[in-house]
Amino acid sequence: MTDQSLKLASEFPPADYAAWRKLAEAALNGAPFDKKLVTHLRDGFDVQPIYTADDLDGATAQIHDGLVATSKQLPARDDTGATGWDIRQLHAHPAPKTVNDAILEDLENGVTSVLLRLDHAARFGNGPSGDDAGLGGVMIYNLDDLNSALNGVYTNLAPIALDGGAAAIPFAALLAARMGHEDNAADAAPAFNLDPIGTLAGEGYCPTNIEDALEQTASFAQSIAAKFPNATAVNVNSTGWFNAGATDSMELAIALATGLAYFRALVTAGMDGTMAAANITFTTAIGTDFFAGIAKLRALRLMWRRILQASGLENGPVTITAISADQIMTKVDPWVNMLRTTVTSFAAGLGGADSVVCLPYDHAIGLPDSFSRRIARNTQLILQEESNVHRVIDPAGGAWFIENLTRDLAQNAWQKFQEIEGNGGITNAVENGSLAREIADLWQKRKNRLATRRDPLTGVSEFPNIEEAAVTCEMPDIATLRATAASRPTPATGTIGHGFDDLVIAATKGANIAQLFAALYGDATPTRITPLAQHRLSESFEGNRRRASAHQQETGKAPKIFLCNIGRVAEHTARASFSRNFFGAGGIEAIANNGFATGHDAANAFGESGAKIAIICGSDTQYAEHAAEMAKALKAAGASKIYLAGHPGDNRAAFEAAGIDDFIFMGSDVIATTTTTLDHLGVK
Repeated sequence: MTDQSLKLASEFPPADYAAWRKLAEAALNGAPFDKKLVTHLRDGFDVQPIYTADDLDGATAQIHDGLVATSKQLPARDDTGATGWDIRQLHAHPAPKTVNDAILEDLENGVTSVLLRLDHAARFGNGPSGDDAGLGGVMIYNLDDLNSALNGVYTNLAPIALDGGAAAIPFAALLAARMGHEDNAADAAPAFNLDPIGTLAGEGYCPTNIEDALEQTASFAQSIAAKFPNATAVNVNSTGWFNAGATDSMELAIALATGLAYFRALVTAGMDGTMAAANITFTTAIGTDFFAGIAKLRALRLMWRRILQASGLENGPVTITAISADQIMTKVDPWVNMLRTTVTSFAAGLGGADSVVCLPYDHAIGLPDSFSRRIARNTQLILQEESNVHRVIDPAGGAWFIENLTRDLAQNAWQKFQEIEGNGGITNAVENGSLAREIADLWQKRKNRLATRRDPLTGVSEFPNIEEAAVTCEMPDIATLRATAASRPTPATGTIGHGFDDLVIAATKGANIAQLFAALYGDATPTRITPLAQHRLSESFEGNRRRASAHQQETGKAPKIFLCNIGRVAEHTARASFSRNFFGAGGIEAIANNGFATGHDAANAFGESGAKIAIICGSDTQYAEHAAEMAKALKAAGASKIYLAGHPGDNRAAFEAAGIDDFIFMGSDVIATTTTTLDHLGVK
């Protein structure tokens, strides 16, 4: 068959955007096009319902101050090729031996690198005796603990990434001490992840002033580069900003400003620009907006390369770790988290992340078990081994929609980045709290959208299952772990020097993190600010769900509301389902029925149900005929509060006169209403 003989759709006239727009507006029957078909993003720009090649021309044009987005400039990953991205697993169990068992299991089954998070005590340079020991991470206090956690792990084959908080440098010294006794240590590519700016913002603490911390970071990065040529020393971790409520473009702007601060510090300290760029990596959070996740990583790669180009580096490396955002994880209906993290991992893979962390579905509940870690790693393995996502370089490149979304995110982020730089840079914005306040305002707006279900959460605010079995996680014996760690003798190491080599030598001799921390910072005056408040989208709903669940455990009965359904099922099912979901989001069980023809029948059924509250559900026509009758009958039967499903409109006064107390409809505040309902029911 020749090209001349195959003329697909040749009998149809050519289509253009104007013709499509005309047909779309006709189908809307007068509804506003911009309201129904255009998506307004939190970042401040719109997503159109359709894109054409004309839009691609715009996306590849100049963006802002020489920022250019073309698919040719955006290879998805720099070096992974057909091998795929690095599958990284987070480990934060308090017991080092338990962590070791989990790490070996992960590595044997497809994980390719490990992320170790220190517990709260070690993160602040303390020992195991405090109340924060064993919380939030691994109880690694000295080289023996680290060796226990990494026993049997070849760091030249499985890269180790660190999350050490304010104790990042002492933690790095422990890892360097371990690697110093390994064969082929020079081939290892650990990620030491020094990030004083991110730590100050996220944890509200820096053991010295931020300027000295940047100089210290640059100095130690040089030492690390000399010891481990394949390592990366500095990490720009912007996930805390995202989980505090930042939009995608704001997180990108903060990441750029932080990365530039580190790059300047490294170069000022004498590091070659190429080496400085190679020692800086990024960690960004990916939410459940699939396309925004793809565009976000592409925009980050684009903008950081533009900054490196302005610094004289034409092809500087951009290494990105993408992690499922803590913000999206839920405690109720946690099984849906498997779908959420599949979206984040898929977007990360398509967007070009070099490493991907897929959080276990029970991450928000507690410590993951073997099954949840297996699901997390298999999510990525299926994307690679069965879906072959990694075999295409920049699979989103050239897609009109994605190119435009990348452009808009980059443009917004670049503008915010310039604003941060113009106001004194990222350190000034962190210390004076201006960024934190701006993000707190953004979170309040997001919180309102969640409460009114304009931003729905499957399994939480939409289709809640209040009868679901609770997921339980391991509860380690923290008291025993603390006592065991505290009972170990601490060897005297003598005076510890301030250089990285000095810390490594001391760690080899048995010095613990507290000693290394004290030697490093001595009498320095720490910097303290209010840390970024970390949020999850479901947190407000979970408060009422916990409250209702506790009531059921105490009394043996769930809080209930009676559905006073009017007429046949077909007439009331839409609003009855709406009401069931609405109150179910607050843990309140809806007592269903097939509908009632008269108020007398409804009142009898209500009395037999044992409920105190009722909600009338039906069509607008039925409300006009029967709502007042139903309300009066329910009140006579003892209903202490009556809702009506639907906006009352001009009938509000008449409905209220009949005994209806409140109304629920699209846009109602679910949190406020269910909280009031639980209060009314006497739920503690």
